[in-house]
Order: sequence, then C-alpha cells, then structure tokens
Amino acid sequence: AANDQLASENEFLKREINKELKGAEIIGKSVNMQRVFELVNKVIDHSVTVMLTGETGTGKTLLAQYIHQQGPRKNKLFIEQNCGTLPEELLESELFGHKRGAFTGALQDRKGLFEIADGGTLFLDEICEMSPGLQVKLLQVLQEGKFRRVGENEYRQVDVRIITATNKDL
Repeated sequence: AANDQLASENEFLKREINKELKGAEIIGKSVNMQRVFELVNKVIDHSVTVMLTGETGTGKTLLAQYIHQQGPRKNKLFIEQNCGTLPEELLESELFGHKRGAFTGALQDRKGLFEIADGGTLFLDEICEMSPGLQVKLLQVLQEGKFRRVGENEYRQVDVRIITATNKDL
C-alpha cells in the first residue's frame, strides 16, 4: 500500500512539473534568436548533451526546460541543479548519491540526481563552478553513462540527457 501511494504521489508530482514546463515559451524575432531556434531544433529530438552559454538573465534555464519539454524525454523528470550553490563535497553527493557511512552524517544510502533523473533530463546550471575533480566524474557519465556513489565501489548505469549552462567563456 505504501509503494502504491508513493507511486501515485510520484506521478502526481511529474504531472505538476510538466504543467509548469508546458508554459515555457520562447519568444524572439531577432536574427540571433532565430539562430538559437535553428540550433535548438537540431538537438531537440536527440539525446545529445547540450551546453548553453550566455550572460546572466538571458534565458538559459528557460531554453533548457524548452529542450526537455519538446524532446522525447518530456514525460520523464527534468531536474535542475545550480553547481555554484553547493560546496564540492555536497555537490558530489547531490549529483552521484552516497553510501551509508561514506562520511559523517551519511546515515543511509541515498540516490543522487543522476539516478533520480534516469530516463529524463538533468540540467546543470553554472557548470563553470564545478571543480576539476567533479568534472572528471561528470565526464565518465557523459562518455559511458556510468558513475559511482560516494563511498561505493560498484558502478551504476544511467540514461540521462544532460544540459549544462554557463555565463562564462570556458
């Protein structure tokens, strides 16, 4: 009964999130925006990793939501994480999860955002703030679709579309 309730709540939350995302409309008539639309249309139907660049406030998050909502993963989760808001160790645990006892305060096994977003899209905002060590771990997910939770030896396989954004010239 508890599993059925959780499944129902999960489906409800997915519908609520998708209602918000369906409102994501992008309006622009300039030549530059037309080029953006052309590029977006080339990647929407494919599960390729996308990096969005631009100044703060230019709509990178909105564009990421639009790509997800118009693509083949639209019925799965869209999860956003700002990489600049958490210290490295906490961001690593947030993204990859952790095993019970991996560090002080890790009282139980915990899924990370890659596992939670499996089948859907993970939007990593301000990717430029990610440490080089975490970038190496992210590269493994990008290349092989696998990662390890903090404190764990076994690899886990995921199928996640990754969209990143930055306001810096990388």
